[in-house]
Amino acid sequence: MKKILSAVLEAGILLGCLSILLGQTPQKPLENVFTLELSFGDKDVPSEYLLVQPSRIVVNEAGDIYVFDEYKIKVFDKNGKPKAIFGGRGQGPGEFEGRGLRLFISPEGWLTVSERNSWSVFSPANKLISKNVFSSSVIFNTLKNDYNISTGAGGAGQAIFVLNDKELIVNGNTASEEYYNEAGEYYDYLFYANLNKVSIISQYRNTDTFFFSTGGGGEIIAGLTHVGNFRFAVLPDSRILYTHTCHDVKYTSNTAQLTFHIISPAKNMKSEFSFTYKPEAIPDSVIKSYEPSTVEKRNNESAKRMNQTPSKMSEEQKKMYNDIVNLLKQKKYLPLFTAMQSDGVYLLLRCSYSDKKMSLIRVINAETGKEVSNFIQPSYFFIGTIKNGYAYLSTTPRDGYPIVQKYRIDPRVYGK
Repeated sequence: MKKILSAVLEAGILLGCLSILLGQTPQKPLENVFTLELSFGDKDVPSEYLLVQPSRIVVNEAGDIYVFDEYKIKVFDKNGKPKAIFGGRGQGPGEFEGRGLRLFISPEGWLTVSERNSWSVFSPANKLISKNVFSSSVIFNTLKNDYNISTGAGGAGQAIFVLNDKELIVNGNTASEEYYNEAGEYYDYLFYANLNKVSIISQYRNTDTFFFSTGGGGEIIAGLTHVGNFRFAVLPDSRILYTHTCHDVKYTSNTAQLTFHIISPAKNMKSEFSFTYKPEAIPDSVIKSYEPSTVEKRNNESAKRMNQTPSKMSEEQKKMYNDIVNLLKQKKYLPLFTAMQSDGVYLLLRCSYSDKKMSLIRVINAETGKEVSNFIQPSYFFIGTIKNGYAYLSTTPRDGYPIVQKYRIDPRVYGK
């Protein structure tokens, strides 16, 4: 059985991403940019719309809020009023198993519900168009046979984004036990499919995943966030923006430039812009945290707290962590950001801040390539889904039932 080893440092380790855009006066980060505007789902709705265990939220251009709950999609309008409900538990057309679930709604309003074994497509009118099984999909058999993209347990490792009735985007990789190799040559891909014809948008060598065999047929995966990884977003007009915070950055003296690529696959149009910033060195404490002796000590302390027998690292484990240490020393600098969300043409890049209780979000206009603002927020506050200047998240108050909260984002975040 696959075991997952978290090699990422605890929350106390800071990724000093508060870089300064060169040539500009540093902006003082905005504060308190989220204002709660609406809460719904726990009362004043028909019983079938009451929220029980909401897990995913997407929002369309009109502001309709799609919530996955009780194996159904419950749709509320922008004011939290019930609007539609469809789906149910099962494996048939229009039904959901709820495993490995992802939701995506395209700029044109097409909804994708992706699961471990299949993905379903709904029109802007919420009508089921198709349910597709990974194992019998022409597209995914092409990806597996031509690019060694693992469909794993029914494609669980892939992310699918249906743009309309003909086009879809697939984010996949070869970093899996099925294609494990000693050289560690794993790749992140972004594919474009028009009907059943597949083409590559981007291909990057994976820099944030390390594997080693446990010797018993399983493997351990170590995730690494300090050297950079692949990120992408869907912009208006179904344009695709992507970058790799390791491979797409160039360093000169004390400055760095990260390149963002934008492609319109259907029109075969490409553009790019570069963002200049001051890079932050990877702290020695981060490098030391991956040294085999440090990891072994941390693991054994954890085992003792759980009343388990401490164990020594295998030579293969030690080699993997030594490889990580060498990579960190070679990379030298932290990535500009560790997570990216989009709201129309605006990119929200999640960094960390000098105060470990706060996080820094930098906001870039993808049309101009310029930073329009940055803001700080408590690190525990999860932004959730962002759409048209609002943030949505599901939560369960201590003394209540599950709800969806809608927050208005201060227009200054978007430079307004």
